[in-house]
Amino acid sequence: MATEGRFGSAVTKLPWANPDRPWAPDDFGPGRNRNLARLMAEFAVQHGVSAALSPTHVIDPQDVQWRVIDLRFCELLRAELDRVGGRHIAIDYQVITTMANLKDETGRQQIARDADGLPIENIWFRISGFGATATGAGARHYIESMRDFNSVGHPIVADFVGGYAGLAAAAFGAAGAISHGVGQKENFRANDWKTQPTGGGGQPRRGYFAELDRYFNEIQAHEIFAARHSKSRLGCNNSSCCRDGYEDMIDNAHAHFITQRSRQIDSLSGIPEGRRVEHFLLNLVDPAVRTARFASRLKIQDESVKRLIDEARTRLIRFRDALADLHSHETAPTYSESVPFRGGGQAINAVLGR
Repeated sequence: MATEGRFGSAVTKLPWANPDRPWAPDDFGPGRNRNLARLMAEFAVQHGVSAALSPTHVIDPQDVQWRVIDLRFCELLRAELDRVGGRHIAIDYQVITTMANLKDETGRQQIARDADGLPIENIWFRISGFGATATGAGARHYIESMRDFNSVGHPIVADFVGGYAGLAAAAFGAAGAISHGVGQKENFRANDWKTQPTGGGGQPRRGYFAELDRYFNEIQAHEIFAARHSKSRLGCNNSSCCRDGYEDMIDNAHAHFITQRSRQIDSLSGIPEGRRVEHFLLNLVDPAVRTARFASRLKIQDESVKRLIDEARTRLIRFRDALADLHSHETAPTYSESVPFRGGGQAINAVLGR
């Protein structure tokens, strides 16, 4: 609501939106802050939510205005929730920043100081420049940086982080949970908020190739499966996931993605913390490297598709080597606290056990 790229979207229909222009820091005096906090608290109570994500802005080390507003607003939101009957509703705090700021020790220390004493349960980190397509070096930097927050006393949620990068964050204890959409919103770029979206048609159909850690659209998948021996190794042969075989990877792409990501998380969740990294490398990453090497040897006619597979192979090899090296040099790793489950019934698979 404070960015040109998001203003005018569906968020402006919310009760606390400004219909005329994006919010600016000067709009937020003490009275206005409390008024908006009250509107959010009433909305949360009315809709029976179990938690509210306190609104924050992209952290700019050179601009402290929004940071001060965000911290104050979190406290006001807690007070208003308590006042209107939402004492049972938890508050999570979201840190939105860049990978460069996350790597900076001074920036991390400031974030940790900001979180200290806030009336919150979990801390969400949405990092511009990091997500499902991260390189091995990027994943290592992320894990090493995020572990500094394991001492703040709140579970960590890695937001907009999918793929093997998200699984690595969970396996190494850099996050207690990962958050992303169904085959989308697995990466975040803050620059997308700076300009108005151009619109256009929908996304082409695509399927998730779990052991290549990437998606291929329908045409690309057809080229891959036209190669001899590709269906048995790269196609989904799990009848409980894709009943009609590899074609369901595209035709029922959402169900296939959810099943595969749940399988990956289940694989980690059943392993004690101290053994998760080794399990992740040996049972998820190493098989992916072998599959990628197999795929790169397939006789695929379309050179552009073959190039994508070669890129996936190179990335996975470097990803494995970077994280294996990190693991070999670790002496006393720390782990994020587990994120408490807030729903009814049994816990969903996305919550890692301890």
